[in-house]
Order: sequence, then structure tokens, then C-alpha cells
Amino acid sequence: MAKKAVNKNVPAPRKKRPRKRTASAPGGNLTPKQEKFCHVYMETGNASEAYRKSYNCEKMKPESVNRLAKAQLDHIKIASRIQELKEELKEVSTVKKERLLYELEAITTSKITDYVELKNGMLQYKDFDKLTDQQIRAIEGIKYNKYGIELKLHGKSWSTERIAKLLGYEAPKKLDHTTKGDKIDQDKIIVLPANGRD
Repeated sequence: MAKKAVNKNVPAPRKKRPRKRTASAPGGNLTPKQEKFCHVYMETGNASEAYRKSYNCEKMKPESVNRLAKAQLDHIKIASRIQELKEELKEVSTVKKERLLYELEAITTSKITDYVELKNGMLQYKDFDKLTDQQIRAIEGIKYNKYGIELKLHGKSWSTERIAKLLGYEAPKKLDHTTKGDKIDQDKIIVLPANGRD
């Protein structure tokens, strides 16, 4: 048998090192880059940007980055990790919304009579130690000026508008971006065919 010629100028193939994995995803372990991809995707909502920030893409075409980013989103372990992160965010968001509604309710239910009373023909502040938590939250500021102590409550109109938006009571505003409020001239309307080419 003849011996094969060995070229000494060619480096020997490198052995692949096992990838580091994190035990974060419910469907299995992710590499640190995959985990970073998930978090950046949650922050930006853009898979291509998440891919660029998680992997080395210096020599890649934008089309390649887009294709690989889409493949990442389709990967079962990555998709389940993103879903897990969304659920965590939803829980935090719900808590924040409930907390915000509590704060806004304090403002909208406050009355000036919660803070002052009329005694012997004089207007006096009530004992602040006896105010409820919600009454205290409705106070925007207290300051001392040349006339005495000034107590300022948060504005109710803004608070009620904010509550309406949070609860979805406010209808979306319809904006006309094309006619600026003018009537549409029926003679100038062009009807395009269904395929858009004729």
C-alpha cells in the first residue's frame, strides 16, 4: 500500500469544543448567545437586531442576518424561552397596571374636605397623622409660603383620562391623513382593478 502524502503547511482541523449552555428554557438548555438573542428580542421586538447584537455578523449580508434571525425565532427552544419571557413580562405588567390604577384612584376619589375643615370661622388643615394612605397619595406637594402652608392635590381630569385609557374606555381617535378635513371630490376618485395591473 502507498502512503498518503501529508502537507505539513496545512493546520490540523480544530476539535470542536462543547457549547456552554444555560438552563433557562423550559424546552431545554440554550447557549449564552441564544439566551442573549431572546432577551434582546424581547427588548427590541426586532429579530434581526437581536441576532446582530447576539452573534458576530460583521461579514454577513443583511439578507443573511434576516434569514438566520427568522431561523432563531422558529427554533423550538428559543421560541419557548421567548414565550416564557413574555409570560414573566405579562405578570410584571399586570402588577404595574394594578398599582397605577390604585394610585390614580387615590387621586380621583380625593376631596378637599379630606384635608381641611372649618373651625370657628377659620379654615384649618386636619391632622395629617389621621389621613389614609390614599389621601396621602393624592397630595402632589406641600410648601410653606408667605401666606402659610400650601397644599396641592394632583389633577383629577388627567387622572380620569389616564384611567379611561388603561381600562380601554377611550375610543380610538379617527384621523384623516389625506384630505385635511375637506370633502372628497367624487370625480377624482380612481378605482383600481382587483389585480392592480390593468
